[in-house]
Amino acid sequence: MFTDAMTNLFTPDIDRATAFYRDLVGFTQTFQYPATGQPEHAEFRLGTFTLALSSVEAARTVSLPEPRRGNPAELVVWCDDVDAELAKLTAAGTPVLVEPFEHVAGHRRASVADPDGNWVTLVGEH
Repeated sequence: MFTDAMTNLFTPDIDRATAFYRDLVGFTQTFQYPATGQPEHAEFRLGTFTLALSSVEAARTVSLPEPRRGNPAELVVWCDDVDAELAKLTAAGTPVLVEPFEHVAGHRRASVADPDGNWVTLVGEH
């Protein structure tokens, strides 16, 4: 069962993007990876909406295609069982971009393409 979602925007300059969303738009930062030093991923809340920012380099570490201007986003959906949900999606003909793997941040993830080619990443906690 899918349980939650967020939008992840890829950026070549995470500090610039953070300043825009946090300082100008008013999002509150709720998470950063790694926890100290230069982030490669950060999450923000505005009301009930969660927005994530990830460096272009972070996309490379999870084997997604190279983000480019006009296609720098992924929809992240949390689920109870990444492998089971991926099996259901692939049985329906959904193309797999990244097979399931254990991410260094401590979760399991896989990525698929929606019917328009947008990236959808399934994430599950252990």
